[in-house]
Order: sequence, then C-alpha cells, then structure tokens
Amino acid sequence: MMVYSLRADRGQVKVHVPYWNAGSYAVYIDGKFIPNTPWDKNAGSQAELTGLKGCGENRFVGVKNFLEFIITAGCELQVLPVDAILSNVRMQWTMDEFYAAGGVVSFTDRVAAALGIHASTIKAVAVYTGSVVVEFNILSQDPTTLVSSPLTSSVSASKLRTLKTQLNTLIKSSTASTVFGAPVLSAATDGTAIISDPNYNPGVNPTPVNLPTTPVIQNVTVTNTIPQITTENSQSDSTPIAISATNQQLLWILLVLVLLCMCCFCVGTGVVCAIKLAKKPLQPAKPATGVVESEIDLNPQFNPTIDIELDIFSKKRDIK
Repeated sequence: MMVYSLRADRGQVKVHVPYWNAGSYAVYIDGKFIPNTPWDKNAGSQAELTGLKGCGENRFVGVKNFLEFIITAGCELQVLPVDAILSNVRMQWTMDEFYAAGGVVSFTDRVAAALGIHASTIKAVAVYTGSVVVEFNILSQDPTTLVSSPLTSSVSASKLRTLKTQLNTLIKSSTASTVFGAPVLSAATDGTAIISDPNYNPGVNPTPVNLPTTPVIQNVTVTNTIPQITTENSQSDSTPIAISATNQQLLWILLVLVLLCMCCFCVGTGVVCAIKLAKKPLQPAKPATGVVESEIDLNPQFNPTIDIELDIFSKKRDIK
C-alpha cells in the first residue's frame, strides 16, 4: 500500500504514477473507496481528471499503465494493489458498432452475468482499434470491501483461478459472440493467448483511439506555502513515482516581495536622511586659513595726557 499526503495550506496537485507492468489499483481515503472517472469513449480510456471533484479523483489508463489522482492540501490518500485477472479480447466490430451496443458498460454487464459475478469487479482499462480490442481486469473482490473485509491471499488466489478457468472456457465457447457482443478474433488472459490470430496480437503495438500523446502537465495551485508531497510505502516496491509541480506562481510572488523590500529600503533611507538634514542647525562659515580677525574696544572716556612715541629704529623713547 502506498500512502500520499500533501502538506500545504491550500491548493491541490495532480500526481502521475507510472507502473512497469499491467495491474489493477484502487484509491481510498480514510478507508472509503474512490471510484475511477467515467469512461470517455473518444479517448478510449477513463476520462481526464478535472480537479473539480476534490481529493481522490483518479483514473488508471491501460496499455500505458499509469495511475493519476488529485490530492488536496491536508488530505491523506492510499493506493492499494488489487488481485486481478488481466484480460483482453479482440472482436470483429467497428468502434461505432461497439459503442452503439452500449460500449464498456454493456460489455462488463454481459461478461459479469456470464461469469456469475458482480459488474463492479470488472473494470475496463482501455479500448482501441484493431478491430475492437477491450482490455479489462477481473478483480478478486469488490473494491468497496477491500479495506473493511479483505480476502486472504489464499482465498483470493483460489477465486481468481476459478474465474480464469471460467473465462477461458467462455472465450472458446460457441456463446462467446453473444457474451462479448461480436465474434472473438483473439484473446488472452494474464499474457497467455487463449485464441490466437497469426496476423494480429492485441498485446503488440496497440493503437488507442485518440489517447493523448503529449505529456500531461501536473497542475499545482498553492497559496502562502510551498507544497510538499510525502509518500509512505508499506511494502517493498520499486514503482517510480513522477510528481511534478509548476512553482512559477511562487517564483513570481518571491520576486515581487524582493522588489517591494528594495523599494521600501530606498524610500526609508531617503526619508531618514531628509529628516536629519531638516533638524541640523545652520553654522556660520569658517574664516579662511591664515586670516586672524581681532576687535579692540576703546573706552571713549579715557583720554591719556601722555603721548608715548616709540622709535623702533633708534630705540629712543620720548615722553611728552
């Protein structure tokens, strides 16, 4: 079991998890099963995630073998592998005829009725041309009870062996065209061919109908925090996890904050300098270097009667 959580204040992230081989996986939140997105006949797979259904919105795309889900801030999500039979059948049909006859819903209903199991335990993962190839999984139990009442590994394996034998017999029976809706040209279960077509192998070079060929952009919308996705694996698993997020908005916010800080610093420095200049008193200009100014105050009431003459050359003093 893989556990995912998004540590953020707000926002959500689309997580893309590729798997090395085909399998079946179920998404849970607090033990509650979250079903896959509805089937999109134009894409030939489960519909693209919209991000409008909150935490747990998910889809699994067969052939390409990847799981996608939405996780929101503060949400903890679990992904459990489900024991299943991986099957595909190629039928002599056109795509228009297949969907006119009810598409994957009618297909799963007919196969479930023929095997005597509930339709919720059959999950279509891909439909593509050639004539019409349907890839589907038969689960060992209803995914809604996988957490609350899981089957033991021995019981699950025994049940799948029985279902596999029934399915192989059904594919080769004369009623196969009625159950599957059209004559079966080739089929395989768990990679083993049940009906072979020397001119075509549904497991080699499939041609999905309008499946996206460009990389899916993982969208992130987070406010006032940096998103952190944590994962916990309860089993040893080498499955790679590709989590990508666009932090362009955070970079722009950081740039704006830096510019605002710079502007505030410059304005504040200017204001402080202006205040200091306004408070500093004006001082008179200092005289030029080497110039000495003096001032003598004379008392007008003093009138000396003695004249003193000083001859600086003869050093004679005459007193009158």
